[in-house]
Amino acid sequence: MASRKGTNELLRALLIFMAIESPPWGVSPCHAAEVGFEPKSTPTKAEWQHFHKMSDAQLAKLWSYQTGRGNKSLSDWSWQWRMGWLQRCGTQSLGVICQPILLTGLKDDAMVIRAEAATRIGDRFAGKSSPTLIDAMTAAYKDPRNTRNGSPLFVCDRILEALRKIGGKRASSVAARLAKAYPETKEYWAKINRH
Repeated sequence: MASRKGTNELLRALLIFMAIESPPWGVSPCHAAEVGFEPKSTPTKAEWQHFHKMSDAQLAKLWSYQTGRGNKSLSDWSWQWRMGWLQRCGTQSLGVICQPILLTGLKDDAMVIRAEAATRIGDRFAGKSSPTLIDAMTAAYKDPRNTRNGSPLFVCDRILEALRKIGGKRASSVAARLAKAYPETKEYWAKINRH
């Protein structure tokens, strides 16, 4: 009897341990972080860390899965997730999903997201002289949410810097023209072109 009681206690302890360590329904923690989290919620530390370790293929799968669930635009995600996508798209070659994500970021309601999108576009597409990106940056610069009381906010500087990085004669002339709109941005444009 003592042996059976000990075996039952061991099995019970093992089952409790497995219940604590494993998520329900047999979903592995990695898979749950890839597809099972809620994009509108703040990411957990584990989700955030896993997201930043994911391969290009895993990120593409995650985007596809979430768009299939109705999260079709960057704006459908919490601001932390939006920032994460911009960071990853600014450094990864995620194919066709990234340029729309980055361009959508330029139109985001949150200024910090608009600024991050501009920075990441400049980094990722440096030297590309892309007319599409130059036009998107021009529209973003003229967005009235990027000024307050007639003065430009920091996102305008980020857009000018991105245009400088995108490069080419057109990007440079567009940035110079945009910078003239405010004394602060005119000074900033002159400063970044001295280096």
